[in-house]
Amino acid sequence: MAKKNDVLPTSQGAPHKPKGMIDALSEIQQYGSIEKRGSNIPDDFLTIGGKFSFFGVGFHSAVMSGVISIFLTPLSIGVFDRYIPIFGSYDINIIDKIFSMFIAVGFTLGYGIFLAQLRKHNTGSITKSAINNLMGGIVAGSVVKIVFSFLLFHILYFIVFAPPFLVKMLLKIGPFMKKDTKLMLFDFFVDFRAVFLTSAYFILFTTLLLIGIPSFYIWRGGKKSKEIMDNEARWK
Repeated sequence: MAKKNDVLPTSQGAPHKPKGMIDALSEIQQYGSIEKRGSNIPDDFLTIGGKFSFFGVGFHSAVMSGVISIFLTPLSIGVFDRYIPIFGSYDINIIDKIFSMFIAVGFTLGYGIFLAQLRKHNTGSITKSAINNLMGGIVAGSVVKIVFSFLLFHILYFIVFAPPFLVKMLLKIGPFMKKDTKLMLFDFFVDFRAVFLTSAYFILFTTLLLIGIPSFYIWRGGKKSKEIMDNEARWK
């Protein structure tokens, strides 16, 4: 229940429900700036619906990052292992390899660094609650991403691109394709299938980065803010 000196961040006295990540970060920034100034936001201001909104935004963003990773990672590793040409050539140098890896890890790494800015606002109870629910959604979505990508890539490796299944599929499309083309496709897919297993573990690694980078900086930022606020309280 709101007390006399409490501040409500919205004119309606109810929390705005974020629709996307930018919206959620803006809300958290607003809560943080109020609580940093020493003003109180009522403990019941962030309702179950509000908490679930932050959780939902985090979950959705993690799942969407998973969709991007599932498409980009096999392509990136395929280039790195010289199964797929880059800039029209299979003969790649160290710059090309770095570029191919950046395609796979760049989005996730950048997203993790982007979320790390929450460290500046990890102060009062309402702000912390919003951040925890947002990060909780990201962790839950990341678990779904890891499980789904592991299942998908292992199915592709052990079933879809396994030699017996490939032979069966290529025989079915026999009349529409030359024998040399079928042999070339068979050799390519049998070699390329190893990329899927590497991709499954690579997504696990990049997902840990997505969770680990912001979590560490948010924890560190909260610790720093608490020290600053304690020092200010002692000097008053």
